[in-house]
Amino acid sequence: MTFGKKMADPCRRVSEREEVMLAGSALAVTRSRSVVVSDLSATGAGLTGRDLPEPGDDLFVVVGSCDEMGRVVWRTGDKCGISFDDPVGEDNLARMKREARWAEVTGWER
Repeated sequence: MTFGKKMADPCRRVSEREEVMLAGSALAVTRSRSVVVSDLSATGAGLTGRDLPEPGDDLFVVVGSCDEMGRVVWRTGDKCGISFDDPVGEDNLARMKREARWAEVTGWER
């Protein structure tokens, strides 16, 4: 370690995440909320939305016709990261991306 420089923390993710912009819903025990899925992998996702749940809370996430159970790992403001209870198969990942593209859901392209 060099004096004055902070070493980067190694990534703890099991799977590399792909940046996406997908419309979804996140349902917790207390309420449901609309979210944007900002990154996605077989083992987790990044969500953006208002009033997101706290780390440790369980979530039922719906993206297109796919749904997955997960747990909030971290939260900062209007963003959180979740870890899926079970890895999502490649077919379901592809279906999520195809069915929930934000531009198609809202009717506009970037």
